[in-house]
Amino acid sequence: MIPWYAPTSFKDNMRRLLALRSALVLSAILALAVTELRFDWIESAVGAYLVSTNPGRPESGAVWDQGHQTDMARQTLSQYMDQRTGVQREARRATSMGQVVAGVEPERGAMISADHFVELYQKLPSVLSHEIVSPYTLLTHLSSGQWKRTFFERQGEQLFIYLLDDHNQVLHRLAVGPVLIEHIQRGEVAIQTGLDQLADFAARIYPAEQFFTTLNTLPEAEKKGVLDSPGNLLQISGRISRVGISRQVLDGAVDIGFEVEELAGTKVILTQGRAADVQRLLWLLEERSPTFWPGREGGRQ
Repeated sequence: MIPWYAPTSFKDNMRRLLALRSALVLSAILALAVTELRFDWIESAVGAYLVSTNPGRPESGAVWDQGHQTDMARQTLSQYMDQRTGVQREARRATSMGQVVAGVEPERGAMISADHFVELYQKLPSVLSHEIVSPYTLLTHLSSGQWKRTFFERQGEQLFIYLLDDHNQVLHRLAVGPVLIEHIQRGEVAIQTGLDQLADFAARIYPAEQFFTTLNTLPEAEKKGVLDSPGNLLQISGRISRVGISRQVLDGAVDIGFEVEELAGTKVILTQGRAADVQRLLWLLEERSPTFWPGREGGRQ
């Protein structure tokens, strides 16, 4: 059954379609469509509404989770970069190999230049530096012109040192064990032998009492130049019986060997002193040196 309000003919249909009310509705719809296409006011209104209600909405859903993960990653990266920058700054300012090694932690390596590495390498006692790498190996890489920087990395109890070129390609890798790491950080090395077995100290071996008595007569600055960390020697368990002074001067430094008598045997602890201050001490030792030194066969040579 056709509703009573339905148009009865095509003419009635056209009359209703072109009526004023219909024209106004159509015009309004058309205006809305045109202004939306031109000004995007609907998107702006919806966006403004979402922004105004954003604080009250729960932080859930994939978008929020992704945002949280991004923020956490950004904070972690920022902290990592700050830490790495600090480590790099300390490494570049280091004046000893021990300072560089002490600053290297797992997942936080340190980078220094090739020249800086050589400088720190030369400050180590020769016995200790040769344990890390042969000087001939360093000379080979320096002369090639390819070695530009050195990277330190800890893996477990070991320390790895990489000699790198301009493109961070590894030219040579050095492995340093935990015992050697400890000696580097303390600035000394212990050798399980006596001073008589070390040719560097021939004819320059003195009784410990004579050495320390003479050392104590020097001005404070010169004492420090000869023995920078006397506290390390106070910590040893044995008795220091003799002291040897090397004839070799390397980069303004001289090796000094302290012979220690322990229950397990004899060992020599090596440190380094400033050459000028050690020479001053030697003059005083030679003036006061006895004709025969305890623990040696024969007289002075």
